[in-house]
Amino acid sequence: MIEPSYLGASRRPLGMALLVIVGLALAGAFGALWIFSSAPEVQVKGDFPRVLTRSTPMELEWRTDHGARLVSLRLEQDGVSSPVFENREETARWMFWRKPGGRARAALTIGTKQVPSLRPGKATVVIEVQSNDFRGQIARLSKELPVVLESPKVTPDTEPVFFRRGGTGIVTFTAGGGWSEAGVRVGPYHFPSYPLKGRPERRVSLFACPPTVDARTEPVIYARNQAGEEAESAFPHRMTGAKFRDRVMDLGEGFLLKIFDELDGAGTGPAAERFLRINAAMRRENDAALARLAVRTENKPLWKGAFQLLPRGKAEALYGDHRTYKIGGKTLNAEWHLGVDMASVKNAPVPAANDGKVVFAGKMGIYGNAVVVDHGLSVQSVYAHLSSIAVSESAALTRGQTIGKSGMTGLAGGDHLHLGLMIAGVFVDPVEWSFANWVDKTLTPALAAMN
Repeated sequence: MIEPSYLGASRRPLGMALLVIVGLALAGAFGALWIFSSAPEVQVKGDFPRVLTRSTPMELEWRTDHGARLVSLRLEQDGVSSPVFENREETARWMFWRKPGGRARAALTIGTKQVPSLRPGKATVVIEVQSNDFRGQIARLSKELPVVLESPKVTPDTEPVFFRRGGTGIVTFTAGGGWSEAGVRVGPYHFPSYPLKGRPERRVSLFACPPTVDARTEPVIYARNQAGEEAESAFPHRMTGAKFRDRVMDLGEGFLLKIFDELDGAGTGPAAERFLRINAAMRRENDAALARLAVRTENKPLWKGAFQLLPRGKAEALYGDHRTYKIGGKTLNAEWHLGVDMASVKNAPVPAANDGKVVFAGKMGIYGNAVVVDHGLSVQSVYAHLSSIAVSESAALTRGQTIGKSGMTGLAGGDHLHLGLMIAGVFVDPVEWSFANWVDKTLTPALAAMN
C-alpha cells in the first residue's frame, strides 16, 4: 500500500526550486570571484633602455590587488625565445581574496650572461605579469630594441687630406666594431659618412672648417653606437689658411624701410631693435631651417663635374666676408656672409649649379624667395633673394636649368643672386666647387669607389 505524500504534487517543483537556488548561488559566487578579480599593472622603471648591450640593467615595477601568479621577462630574437627572469607564486584561484597585493619591484640584468645566444642586430623584450586571482588576467609589455655587443672603432687612411679653411675636404676611413653612425666632427659640426660600393665599413665623408670655427680646431673621424659609446681618431691632414675680408655696412633709411615692410611688417620699436630682430634672431631661425634640410639628401652624388655660377655675374660679396652693421655710425652687430653675391642684369635667369633635386622652394625670411637643391651626399646649393621661382619642390633638375630670376627679396638692397653651398647644413665656399680642376683632383678619385 502506497502512503500518501503530504507534499503531493508539489515535490517536483520544490526540487526544481532548490536546484535553481543552488545554481543561482553558484553563479553569484562565480560572478563575485569574476568581479573582484582585477587586472595587474606593469612598467619598466625609467622606461626601456635605448639599446641592449652585453650587460643592460632594467628594473620592473608591477601592481596587483592579490599578488602575481607569474612575473616573467623573456628575450625573443630570430624566432628563439629565451627566459631572462621568472617569478611564480602558488595559484590562488578560489581564495585569492585572502591574499594581499600591492606594488613590487625586481632589478635584473639582460645580457650575454643571461642569454648566451644574444647576437648583434635586434631583439624583442617581452614582459608579462599575471594576477593571482580567479580570472588570472595578464599585463604585457614588449619592445624591439637594437643589440650592440661591441665598442665602435675607427681607422683613418694614411694618405693626408688637404683642404682650405672655409673650403671642402674629403676623407676616407674604416669603421669597425659595433657602430651605427660614423663621420667627421669639426668643433660643433658633424658631417655624415657614406659607404663605398660593396664595403659598408669603408666610408667617405665631405667636411669643412668654416670661419665660424676657430682655425686651430682639429677635425676628427668618429664612430658611435646606439649605446652612446664613441671612438674617435685624428687623421693626417693639412688645412691652408684663408683671408676673410672685413666689411662695414652702413644701413640707409630706404633699405631699412624696405626690409621692415617685408620682414617685420607688424614690428614696433626703434629701427636698431627691429633690424637686430631680423639680422640676428631671424637669421638664426632661417639658418637652422636650412640645416634641417640636410637630412633630405641622396646617399650618392647626383652632381657631375664642376658647379656653375651665375653666367656673366660679377661678385659683389664673397664667402667669409665679416660684416659689421651700423645705423648712423652706431654699431649694431656683426655677421658672417657665408655665400657669394653675384649680379649681372636685373631679373637675370638663375641656373641650377648642377644636377640635383629641389628640397625647398618658397619664402625663407632673410633669404627672401629661395630655392634649395640637393646634390647628394649632404651637398646642397642655396639660391636666395629671387624675384621669382620657376621650380617646385621634389623637381629633378639638370645643370644649367633655370630655377628662377635674380631679385632683391629678403635682406637684400639690390638685385642680385646670393648663392650658398652647404655640406650637412654647414656653409662652405661655393666658388671652389666651380673649378673643374679642383673637383677632378679632390673629389672625383675618392668618390669613384662609390660607383
